[in-house]
Amino acid sequence: MNLNDPFGRVEQKKQGSYDSLRRSLIEAGVTTRAQAEGVMQGMRKRAIVILLLVGFITIVAVFFFPSISALVIVLAVIILFWLLVTTLNGFNFVKRYVKDELSE
Repeated sequence: MNLNDPFGRVEQKKQGSYDSLRRSLIEAGVTTRAQAEGVMQGMRKRAIVILLLVGFITIVAVFFFPSISALVIVLAVIILFWLLVTTLNGFNFVKRYVKDELSE
């Protein structure tokens, strides 16, 4: 029993997310390590594009609306934190898929 997750809800949610990604990778025909690396590279590129887009929008919004710059910066930080967490979870799930499904 884990004291941080006594009823296993977080673990069940993570397992459900992994199962969903696993089904998507199978449907997409990801059957080799190289293809899985390509998926992770695509995730990395999308994360960088979103990072640059959020940064640009934040700078423009702070420049044109200085009175709400604190709110804009807080929203940007929240969005970037979400991006970091989802990207890291995605990487971990793809690595797990490689380990579980493609290691033979």
